[in-house]
Amino acid sequence: MGMRVGSSSASMASQAPAVSGWQQRQQGMKDLFATLNAGDLAGAQKAYASFATKNNIKSDSPMGQLGDALKNGNLAAAEKIAQSLQKNRATSPASAQANANNQQVASTLSMLRGQGGQIDTLV
Repeated sequence: MGMRVGSSSASMASQAPAVSGWQQRQQGMKDLFATLNAGDLAGAQKAYASFATKNNIKSDSPMGQLGDALKNGNLAAAEKIAQSLQKNRATSPASAQANANNQQVASTLSMLRGQGGQIDTLV
């Protein structure tokens, strides 16, 4: 999958890696939460390990605590922490910022299309 962007949107192209990284983190979180919601300890441990290798997780953060619970095989504690994280994600400033970023990307693409900018998505 590739994207060809007209020269008038060079700044948009530079934002693509940040958006992609954010999307990968979001998918990692979704995978982790899905395995926890299914009660799959081994799957959650594997999903957490994958997520942790790609992200800098502080041991005293809620994600660090979740990792500790999984490492110790404490599925109930991990599920409780995950529920708290999911609740907080929906109302966090980071979530609001991500929504604003998504709107900015959509607005920029719309503007470029309106000005005759060339945006082709190749699949």
